[in-house]
Amino acid sequence: MNNQIVKLGTLILVLVLISCSAQTDLDANQITSANDVQRITFTDAKALLDAGDAVLYDTRSNASYRVSHARGAISLPAFEVEERYQELPTDKALIFYCA
Repeated sequence: MNNQIVKLGTLILVLVLISCSAQTDLDANQITSANDVQRITFTDAKALLDAGDAVLYDTRSNASYRVSHARGAISLPAFEVEERYQELPTDKALIFYCA
């Protein structure tokens, strides 16, 4: 568990996409660059995950995911996001990491 916390802790700034919820007015069509995506701290990400208000996605390759990943993370390689976006929940914060 400590190993996972350390690995996840290296993600001080985690990319977060908030889907259609009251938490933000940002529409997915408005995201045109990395600067348009909200970033949060590890502490905030952990709080959202612990509360069940977020889903954690590992955007590395499936091979990297199989070797090691953060507890509870779902494998969603970056190159598959566009074709699998309909699988993403619309009622939770979506946290993506690639480290």
